[in-house]
Amino acid sequence: MSTWTVVVSLAILQGVAEFLPISSSGHLALLSKFFNLPKDESAAFSIVLHAGSLIAIIAYYFKTLLGFFKKDQLHLLLMIIVGSIPVFLFGFFLKKSGLINQMFGDMISVAMGFLITASILRLSGKEKLRAKSNTDLKDISLRQAITVGICQALAIVPGISRSGATIATGILSGIKFEAAATFSFLLALPAIAGASLLEIITLTGNKFQTGTFSTAQLITAFVISAAASFASLTLLVKIIRKQKLAYFSWYMFLLGAAVIVWQMLSLNKG
Repeated sequence: MSTWTVVVSLAILQGVAEFLPISSSGHLALLSKFFNLPKDESAAFSIVLHAGSLIAIIAYYFKTLLGFFKKDQLHLLLMIIVGSIPVFLFGFFLKKSGLINQMFGDMISVAMGFLITASILRLSGKEKLRAKSNTDLKDISLRQAITVGICQALAIVPGISRSGATIATGILSGIKFEAAATFSFLLALPAIAGASLLEIITLTGNKFQTGTFSTAQLITAFVISAAASFASLTLLVKIIRKQKLAYFSWYMFLLGAAVIVWQMLSLNKG
């Protein structure tokens, strides 16, 4: 399979899966195994793909981000900072311990992550389980910010969707559907930027190389990832407005089960 095919496939996948609640990390882990990408190359290429997703969030929520310079947005900014603390602490621990690389290469762990995502999405569709506060974006409480932030930290595990876990948890904690989505994507800005910076520091220390990917391929991957990310973000917001987030749970249940069966068959062959 050509390198260009890998570049285009992974870039589209990143853009679609980063915001739809299906776990971009889990899907990238599956395709990286399928394409037999070395870990160093996967990590370097991942930085470029996530940069595209980062640009998409900035473009989509540009007016909201400009609002942070106003005094009445100070509370929301503080909640984003508070909600970001767990992911930085947990992410740093997993990176230093090496556990994240082990989980990324373990397809059973990825499959379990898919099933966890499916369960969380399913729960968000149960109206009786939702808190009754019906909170707007500007009124998100400290408790809600911390709860969503902890779920974002757990979503570092491949297979657990960051958008799915944070939006579903926000909805269950009493935040309005669209407000939960907006808070989730605003939380993604420091999370994605921080993860990419950590990867860059790690790879720089290991004499950063792009492996088999050329400069043209990296630029192409960035552009495709940004475009696909913006499209999937726009689509997901429309889906959330219709309160159909839980529908994605069926795909995640099937995918998780399929990966487990695949791994069991592989073990039997071995």
